[in-house]
Amino acid sequence: MTSGGGKVALVTGGGRRIGAAVSRALGKAGYDVILTYRSSRREAAGVARDAGGTPLPLDLTRPASFRRFADRIRRSRGRLDLLVHNAAVFPRTPVDTLSAAEWDAVFSVNLRGPALLTAALLPLLRDTRGAGVLFLGDANAGDLWPGYLPYCLSKLALERLARGLRKALSPGIRVGLVRPGFALAPSGFPPDRWERLRGREGRRGIGSPGGVARAVLRFAEGGDYNS
Repeated sequence: MTSGGGKVALVTGGGRRIGAAVSRALGKAGYDVILTYRSSRREAAGVARDAGGTPLPLDLTRPASFRRFADRIRRSRGRLDLLVHNAAVFPRTPVDTLSAAEWDAVFSVNLRGPALLTAALLPLLRDTRGAGVLFLGDANAGDLWPGYLPYCLSKLALERLARGLRKALSPGIRVGLVRPGFALAPSGFPPDRWERLRGREGRRGIGSPGGVARAVLRFAEGGDYNS
């Protein structure tokens, strides 16, 4: 245990992939970790056991539930030191077949959800001295991949959201942004294509789940992480 003793961290999508690495790292550092899940209950429960934390269901497409969720954390913990916006979706959405439902499904999770969840948790964050909000962007979103345009645009907009909240919430709440690179292949992504992308663009962003977790810890410990 290091500096996290007594502090509470919330990691959205904290039961899988990069979120799982972040949850475990925060738990090892002594944080009381709340990790959310939408459909991966079993995986979240396993990571929660590893992190000594608590898995809670949360659907980022249902903002009407966010106030109740925030009240639940206030009643059970009474504080929130760190909010990590990790959850995101990455569906393939070719432009020639893109539908309104597909567009909305990406933006509701990747952009609207983080914005409105932050708003719902602001009273608790403001009551916790030194609290921070950290967003996970994407170092390669600016490439605007043709098959994943809604995802790329949502991540670029998320960076602007982080910048705006940094202005709006300073100095009481710290806001940061971490940009993973090709840290972990999306489910079903062709392995050979992934390795070619990593070789060509691997210099951008943070290149592993462990590296992202370490960046989160640096921010949690007071670092101004905006890269």
